[in-house]
Amino acid sequence: MATTNNWFPSSRQERFALISKTTAFTSVAGNRALIGFAADTPNGVWFDTNYMPKLTAYDTNYRIWNTPSTSTPMALDDLKDAENNFFPVYREFHGIVKALPFVTNSLLEAMGFPPRPSGDLVHHPVDRLFIDLITKPLGSMVLSVAFVNRDTGSSTIPYYLTGAVIFYAVSDTPVTSQAELSHSKLASHSPLELIFAPEQRGKTVYLAGRWQNRRGELSPWSEIVSAIIP
Repeated sequence: MATTNNWFPSSRQERFALISKTTAFTSVAGNRALIGFAADTPNGVWFDTNYMPKLTAYDTNYRIWNTPSTSTPMALDDLKDAENNFFPVYREFHGIVKALPFVTNSLLEAMGFPPRPSGDLVHHPVDRLFIDLITKPLGSMVLSVAFVNRDTGSSTIPYYLTGAVIFYAVSDTPVTSQAELSHSKLASHSPLELIFAPEQRGKTVYLAGRWQNRRGELSPWSEIVSAIIP
């Protein structure tokens, strides 16, 4: 793939391979949360309503064109139309994530994008920064999730953190491993408000949190806490 100044490949096969790598990364909900594109964020809404339909059309038409039995002149014309629709929004996505200070070079590279020049970001490790969660019902189907520094009890977020990633899952059986927490939201201030569906009232939600710095690095896990959805 090329250099930082010319990162988009010239051949169709190389472009498809790059886009496939990006798609593999963004297909994981937790990864989308890490780069600020969770489904319930403005970036996430843009991603789902503008980016994804054009990606799907591009992927479909590329596979038709790249299959010998269906690789016709008409298939090539359809692919060119899909490329013209999708490539600008793909470049736009790259520009957005590259500009976000909490998206690290390692995350850019995981998506297939080139890293930023060295020295662009100051490293503030979070490996010894601990977090605690405090839940409180706010009203029907709304739960408040406050997070604080375990050592100081303060909810003030230092400048080098983007906030806390809150992982959670509604489960009929006790959750004992953070790996079972299938949903996540990045909260830039405390508390975070979680809104649940009517059919989830009375069920138990399990939660754990981790601080996140501006390189996208995560602190150690909090303890798993639980709450009844009001």
